[in-house]
Amino acid sequence: MKWPTFSETTPNEAYNFSARSGDNRPIRVLILIGLLFVIAFLVVYFHPDNQGYSWLYGMLTASVVFKLLRLLHEWYHYWTVIPPTPPVVSRTWRVDVLTTYCAGEPYEMVVNTLHAIKRITYPHTTYLCDEANDPYLRQVCLDLDVRHITRVLKTDAKAGNINNALFEATGDICLIIDPDHVPVPDFLDHVLPYFEEPTVGFVQCVQGYYNRQQSVVAFGATEQTYSFYGPMMTSMGQYGTAQAIGANCTFRRSALDSIGGHANGLSEDMHTAMRLHANGWESVYVPLPLSFGLVPATLSAYYKQQLKWARGTFELLVTVFPMVFSGLSWRQRLHYGSLPLYYLLGSVQLLDLLIPILSLLLMRLPLKVDLLLFATAYIPLLLTGFLIRQYAQRWLIERHEAGFHLVGGILASGTWWVYVLALIYTVFRVKVPYIPTPKDDQPRNNFRLVLPNIVMSLLTLGAIGFSVYWYGRFALNNIYSQLMIGFGLLNVLILSLNIIVGQEKVLLTIGNWVQRVSARRPDFYGSIRLSSWHVRHCLYGWLRLSAVRLFGVVLLLSIGMGLFVYRKKIDPLPHLVRYATTQPFYVGVSAPGVTLPANPNASAIVPHHLTWPVQAHASIEPLSVDRTNQLPLLYLEPACAGIPTADTMRAFLKSILQGDRDEALSRFVWQVKAFRKPVLVSFMPDFDDPAKGWYVSDARDLLLMQQVWHYLVRFCRTRHASSIAWIWCPSRPSTLVSHYPGDAYVDWLGVAVVNDPALAPDHKSHSFAALYQLFHTTVRTHPDYSIRQKPILITRLGSATDINAARRWTLDAVELMRERYPTIRGIVFADQEAFERHNYRLLATQSNP
Repeated sequence: MKWPTFSETTPNEAYNFSARSGDNRPIRVLILIGLLFVIAFLVVYFHPDNQGYSWLYGMLTASVVFKLLRLLHEWYHYWTVIPPTPPVVSRTWRVDVLTTYCAGEPYEMVVNTLHAIKRITYPHTTYLCDEANDPYLRQVCLDLDVRHITRVLKTDAKAGNINNALFEATGDICLIIDPDHVPVPDFLDHVLPYFEEPTVGFVQCVQGYYNRQQSVVAFGATEQTYSFYGPMMTSMGQYGTAQAIGANCTFRRSALDSIGGHANGLSEDMHTAMRLHANGWESVYVPLPLSFGLVPATLSAYYKQQLKWARGTFELLVTVFPMVFSGLSWRQRLHYGSLPLYYLLGSVQLLDLLIPILSLLLMRLPLKVDLLLFATAYIPLLLTGFLIRQYAQRWLIERHEAGFHLVGGILASGTWWVYVLALIYTVFRVKVPYIPTPKDDQPRNNFRLVLPNIVMSLLTLGAIGFSVYWYGRFALNNIYSQLMIGFGLLNVLILSLNIIVGQEKVLLTIGNWVQRVSARRPDFYGSIRLSSWHVRHCLYGWLRLSAVRLFGVVLLLSIGMGLFVYRKKIDPLPHLVRYATTQPFYVGVSAPGVTLPANPNASAIVPHHLTWPVQAHASIEPLSVDRTNQLPLLYLEPACAGIPTADTMRAFLKSILQGDRDEALSRFVWQVKAFRKPVLVSFMPDFDDPAKGWYVSDARDLLLMQQVWHYLVRFCRTRHASSIAWIWCPSRPSTLVSHYPGDAYVDWLGVAVVNDPALAPDHKSHSFAALYQLFHTTVRTHPDYSIRQKPILITRLGSATDINAARRWTLDAVELMRERYPTIRGIVFADQEAFERHNYRLLATQSNP
């Protein structure tokens, strides 16, 4: 690698950070309104009626709360972004500049850093803390007039190495530079003035990187630092919580001595800052890029670094933080108590990966909120967070840092297992050795490192495939299941990108090929890259400058969506009854004369038996339905003066098919449309049941029935009766197989499940599973695959046994539906008492996918 030199002063033309008076006012307005959006979202999210399957809801809640806390933590730091004003210099300082070396690090890198340190214009003494006592570096130090220090007893890793040098160093100020960092010549000129204040213990500056374009990993890892070293650290400087970064931090020597020297640990810089703050020392952050170093360029190096940092900060949280708590200010307590929790991101991302997998396997959902309501609560919050972050990009350090930082986000998402491993190591007290981040790690095609992401991708794809196969098109045609499939595929995409990033040799080969192709027409390809750069950065700049105006659009959008949702409250029943969306689960009772409890959130099925006389020109019984929150189930049942015969029913069906009864059907359609709410309609329910007066048994008559069903559905749909969901109710599996009307003509399947020992062939009581299993198996193995998508309504559920046995039977039936039969989306209980015991709230919570 070619090691760079930086001879320009800071800031230069690449500098972006600017802070003007008044910059904080707009973002504070955005944050305040954003807080209102957070409250609105939480009200919707935590509403009891919107909670889904209990432990999936708990998993999602943990993820949502963590992300909201991260958002609030970010806004907390955006509230006050004001750079410090350097005091007037009144004295000179004796300065020691220390850098380190460990065996195996590239000589060229260390020598380049020593040369850069020597170029610092402020008078200073340079030290090389050489852990290897390397003879070559001893000679280099002699040639450069650098003090070479080594030690025999190698304890406490980097911290011990530095502390060993501090025994010989005598300066008032100590600057620690990592061996891969290259300082600019005027480094000390920008930080030393702040030590005029005697309470300042250390001054931190920006940590820049010169190899950010070396690889995809390097680019993503660098993107992850932009916001932290820009607005967030600038704000920390105002809050008294500026964080020490061991690569280029400048300490007051007396401050280090007061805590016994540089603190040790995997996160020794954070440990040192924590002890200095607890000891009463203040810190300053200077938003200037005064040194540039190496960021991990390979996945192996990146994961090692992240594991070390995560394990180290977790350790500080559980061991050091309680010890120094009393010496910290309230802002410092908040800072050191929340900063390590960033690495809980891995556990939260694991939940995000598992939720769609488990949801699709079980066909259950963590939330059953109406999607329009959820969008109204969530989209304004999402857009507000995006615009706040874009506005805050005015405080990024260098011009190239603007952007959406997608590569950094994707790379962090693929690191979930590393953070989980660090948490496990912390819980079980597993030690991680302090190993410097590799500086010259070579590209390789990683398999073991991406194996967790491969496994999660395969599990997600397997869950999607299983859901589609087992639950059929019920999963594909259900918008809630579609969302879960979409989330799963998004997870697979992100994990797949991380898997690709791990194939470093392959990417290097592709990159070399692209360079060769570009070299053939450098002007053409160069102009494309330049144009792309201009387009992207013009977009970033426009978003940054227009964030406040765009926020006005978000407010108008929020108000409009809110008013629309409010108007929809007059019709709380879902419009997609035809596809039985998972919100809500429908419950009703078939007992005559029952008045269901009024509730604005109820979705109670109310059966209505409408007679349709078989005499010519007879009208369907007028529709008389309560307009409160109910889902009517309209049974269109033929009626005649005497006992109907096969000829009578055949003539009745033919008259419908010939159009003789279109006038009656038109009046029925008009009444349904006037109702202005969804309805379920079933024509001749249980038409193949000998117990019914309209029993149809002959194969020709069953075919005629199927044709009439087609005619009725087409008739109503051509007259725009879109509120009708057609429920087909055969009683025999043979009919289900042979005379299924087809996907386009059936919205629901209906079946009655009644335990009646008197009618059973063996005169015994049978469980719900025994009675329902044949119907279920017939649907699952039906030659027409589309039938599997259909939601199922238990049109009558009950047990003709004594009261106690009936109660136990119904309870077992409900539990079996919850555990085994997710396609059952509604129950009509046979009696009022069962309905009251198993009300819609219980079923909506326990049985919804």
